[in-house]
Amino acid sequence: MNSFSSRPFARNTSKTFRPAFDYLSNISRSAIPLPTTAKQTSKFSTAATHRRKTTADSIDDTDDDTEHTATMDNRRSHSRHNSQEAGGRAPAVPFVDMGSRSSSPYPRSRSAAQNEDEDEEYELSSSTRPLVGGGRSTEYERGSWKMMFRQGGLGSFLFGTRVGWQIWIGVLVFWVGGCGFGLLLMNRFVMLTGVYKFPFPLTGTYVQLVLTHLLLIAFSSLTRGLGSPLRRLGLGAAVAPAIPVAPQGGAFRSVNTKAGVARFLRWLSNGSGGIAGGGLFEFDYSTAKQVLPLAVVFVVKVLLSNFSFAYAPLPVYQLARIGVTPLSLLFSCILQKDSISGSTLSAALIATLNLLFATLRSNVRVTWESIVAGVFSSFFAALYPILLLRTYRTLLAALVPQDGVLSGYPTRSDEETNREETRAHYRTLHYTSLLSIALLTPIVLLSGELANIYHNIPFLDVPFFWLMIWCGAIGSWAVFSSTLVMVKATSPLSTTFVNVPRSGVQLMLLSMFKMPAHSWVGVALCWASSVWFAVSRSRESDRVRLEGR
Repeated sequence: MNSFSSRPFARNTSKTFRPAFDYLSNISRSAIPLPTTAKQTSKFSTAATHRRKTTADSIDDTDDDTEHTATMDNRRSHSRHNSQEAGGRAPAVPFVDMGSRSSSPYPRSRSAAQNEDEDEEYELSSSTRPLVGGGRSTEYERGSWKMMFRQGGLGSFLFGTRVGWQIWIGVLVFWVGGCGFGLLLMNRFVMLTGVYKFPFPLTGTYVQLVLTHLLLIAFSSLTRGLGSPLRRLGLGAAVAPAIPVAPQGGAFRSVNTKAGVARFLRWLSNGSGGIAGGGLFEFDYSTAKQVLPLAVVFVVKVLLSNFSFAYAPLPVYQLARIGVTPLSLLFSCILQKDSISGSTLSAALIATLNLLFATLRSNVRVTWESIVAGVFSSFFAALYPILLLRTYRTLLAALVPQDGVLSGYPTRSDEETNREETRAHYRTLHYTSLLSIALLTPIVLLSGELANIYHNIPFLDVPFFWLMIWCGAIGSWAVFSSTLVMVKATSPLSTTFVNVPRSGVQLMLLSMFKMPAHSWVGVALCWASSVWFAVSRSRESDRVRLEGR
């Protein structure tokens, strides 16, 4: 027993395990870049020989932990030495611990005993998880504005980051408020100011809606012509659809006329182009039924507002419509089931009361017709944004397949989803405008205003008069088209509330800054409450976003 060594396999190690050692050494040599000079060749051979000897010694001395640790350190030092001698380049095939499993490219759930040093690794791996809607890059999550200068960067910055989204909301607020003020100015010039007065609110509203529809067609064609630049900027969702989604049941399909005229009428109602991609007079009965309530509310709102504005001064007009914001709060709670915080409710009501305080005047002529029209128009003005958003969602749901709505991850690309949302957006504008004109046409014909205009208005051929009419139509188009964008981006309540601070500004400007002291105090407090409302809504949206994660 004593004649045998304490390490019985030490003698035959070099012969028994030599094939395995040769195989491992060949792998190591193939992993290290080949030397290019004679000096590097000699160093490479010396390091490889030393490595083989060290490996054999480490296997022989399995019971000596200290020697084994030193040997492993020696291997690492020789490996780094060989890499540096080979030109400072990393090995083509990295050394991998064969006893561990390869890491997955998808993020793993963290265990309770995970080291805090691994937080950074798991945060980076979370970016590989697919997100609904395509996800956002890490730089966009940090709000990097430099990404705007890349292809598609402007749209990704505006709609993919918190900072960009706040900028977009701010632009919409100023745009909608400014366009509303511009439309009020043009209506004042057309109906109440100057030599070319046109005190016919019914006919003026009808002409304005017709020109607005023509401007919608022109704008849709412009977006299609600028489709490539808009997509490069990341604003491809603004490009109007060019072709119909499917053949629709046209309004003129059963017309009994000649074949050429019938084909022309069918092309108008079921062709391509137009506002929503289905032709200039795209008409589908099922879609028209869904949009008809919205068109009725829109026509009544516009008619009553213009009638009240045409027969009353601005302070009286604003007093008659002071209940729009309280009614919007009520409708949002009842119809939309919105949970409005106390801060938002207080800010909205205080801003409205301060606007009321700033608008009060003495010795102002008041007509009961303008007051009644303004009060009733407040009801429809508060209802219109809510019904507008609901109609848009209904049309969008009709375009999106059921499998695309119910699945956890989107089965279609983002471009297809954007196309459906864009088509629903332009369809809402098209059918609302078209049905409004159709509803208002018999009212104008039966009112008798056309004969009165023909006999009593001598400046219908004056270019300046039509210039004012077209400027009013541009303002009407801007308000009509941007209201839907504002409603989708914020909420119907926020869209309605924009008129409160705008009313304070237009009260100052139209009075040429000649207001009593109580009006200045009311306007200042109204704007302070409006800022409070904006901060409250921003905090609510952040809270909802965090709860949704």
